[in-house]
Amino acid sequence: MFDRERSTAMAQRGVLVPAARPGGYRAALRQPIGRRLWVAGVTSSIGDYVALGALLFLAADRTGLVLGAAAVVAVGVVPSVLAGVLGGRWLDRFDRARALAVLQLLGGAIVLLPVVQDGTAVVIVTAAGLAAVRVATVAIRSGAMADGLSDEHRGPLVALLNTTDQAAQVIGYLTGAGLYVALGADAALLLDAATFLVSAALLAGLPLPRQSTQVDPPTLTTGVREILRQPVLRLLGLLALATGLVGSLPEVLAPAVAADDDPLRPLVLAAAPTGQAVTMAVLGRSSLIRRPRNLLVHLGCLAGALLLAALASTPAQVAAANLLIGAGTAWVIGAQVLFLQLAPAARMAQITGAMVAGLAIADGVGSLGLAAVADRAGTGAAYGVGALLVAVAVGVGVAFRSRTAAVRHLDVVQRGADRAGPGAAERPGT
Repeated sequence: MFDRERSTAMAQRGVLVPAARPGGYRAALRQPIGRRLWVAGVTSSIGDYVALGALLFLAADRTGLVLGAAAVVAVGVVPSVLAGVLGGRWLDRFDRARALAVLQLLGGAIVLLPVVQDGTAVVIVTAAGLAAVRVATVAIRSGAMADGLSDEHRGPLVALLNTTDQAAQVIGYLTGAGLYVALGADAALLLDAATFLVSAALLAGLPLPRQSTQVDPPTLTTGVREILRQPVLRLLGLLALATGLVGSLPEVLAPAVAADDDPLRPLVLAAAPTGQAVTMAVLGRSSLIRRPRNLLVHLGCLAGALLLAALASTPAQVAAANLLIGAGTAWVIGAQVLFLQLAPAARMAQITGAMVAGLAIADGVGSLGLAAVADRAGTGAAYGVGALLVAVAVGVGVAFRSRTAAVRHLDVVQRGADRAGPGAAERPGT
């Protein structure tokens, strides 16, 4: 099996080796830790997206602006930074199973706030609190995967978590929008609170081994510095931030694309996560996602999908383009797998927290900025600006790859390992 410590050490020196071929989904779920993390993640995700779908429409309807829905996304920036960066130095220090369970209980309490208190402000506060819980949960879960699973099972579990998360997003958005129309927001929020409780019960008994020890005390910038000192992670971080700028665009623009009484409104909202879920399911067991060159090509496809959405003239056409946008954003599964392969396990929660916080900032800035463009010039203009931003990021990424030997080296050795077949990564000289 691929030696993870060897991979991390060589990555820090700019020398990269190919990863072992990923195992299957069933093998990952046969691991007690992998199975509990997945079931808890699916349960919590369905509830989260049911609530988010209701909160997006609730904010948009109460304010009468696209910016109302964008605020639900953008408000998570500050708490995400607090949880991911400022709180990052402590994320690897708590018992991971206990911390995950407590976070789920906290999320269940936060999501009930709009049920007991009216007003637009409480909707925004709820979205902010849930964002902080989500960032801390994802960061600590990454640490649990690094400590409790072997490298051959991490990749498939990441793919499975992402795929089912997107499937949960589709189900959640459709359910949340349906419950909002039929019964009101309270029904969606109560359902989310119940899923938080179930997830907490599953995670409390997570059979994790002793956590990885840290060689020196962490600082506020430890996660960021770990990313910056590895060439491949620097590239992936940049591309991920660019994707974050446009990642929520289909959901933010959905209320403006389809009117309140348009039967296509739920489909416009759910199309992007559907495309991402299907694409991740296809790519999850492929080693192609471990090559930076392929990830750049995939990101270029995202720019093209955004351009198609800019040219669309009907809700049905926008829904189809959103499907392709979701497929384009699925490249991030490769970034997640490479982060787990190359980053040190002892710093995994801090590194993940820093990256998620950065994505939250990009998501918030992009959502607000592009929503403002939509309010002034229409949704087509907002999609067009998004396409331009991603295209620029692809150009910068191609230039970085051409000038960085370590990134090109990973492409070469991974391609060679794929051609050689299973076990190539374990043989000397690869």
